[in-house]
Amino acid sequence: MDAPPRAAQGPGARGERAAPGAAVIQAVVAIALLAACLAAQAQTWRGNFVAGKHGLQMSPCRSGERLAVADRTPERDLEAVYREIAQRPGRAIFVELQGRLEAKTLMAERLVRASAEGPGCREDLERVRLRAQGSDPLWQLEAREDGVFIRTRGGATPMRFASGTWSVKDTGWSLEASTGKSVLHVTVRAERCRDPLLGLTTLRALADLDGRKLLGCAWQGDAK
Repeated sequence: MDAPPRAAQGPGARGERAAPGAAVIQAVVAIALLAACLAAQAQTWRGNFVAGKHGLQMSPCRSGERLAVADRTPERDLEAVYREIAQRPGRAIFVELQGRLEAKTLMAERLVRASAEGPGCREDLERVRLRAQGSDPLWQLEAREDGVFIRTRGGATPMRFASGTWSVKDTGWSLEASTGKSVLHVTVRAERCRDPLLGLTTLRALADLDGRKLLGCAWQGDAK
């Protein structure tokens, strides 16, 4: 009787012993690729920005670490707005921007807002979806997880709308909310907005409170 054929020296024999090592290498490569992809995605950065003799620098709100900044915004928008708002080199202003961190250098890709006055890094946006404010007349709006609050000149306490309906439009979104006595309609557009108290934002808001028109600038918070 013929002897059974010899087993092949491949994946079923010695090759199988090498498979775990190959799997580890593949896993490491996959993790590295994933990390590179995540690093390449633009993120939101808030902090104090300055342009001076040491170049462009930013200290993020959460870490306070000083980072070099490369202005990759269209037409170097970040530097242009800094010169407009700061009015003198070396003065720190608050900025929010979209960018990527590459080896201690923040690649700024899009400016979201900038201001020389106001709370800056002290502003708490954790439970805020949207804030809007106008100066003529003075009014403030805050859309939070627990409702929408609006305060107008002379109002001791903000008016609260417990619920509202958001709808997406071509250039922004709108909100409709009501109580037993008042009706609020808010339209937000993706448009550059300047305010003497706020500085610059990239959202413009129009609020209609019981027929009273209120114009102002807006910015997004961290709540979903």
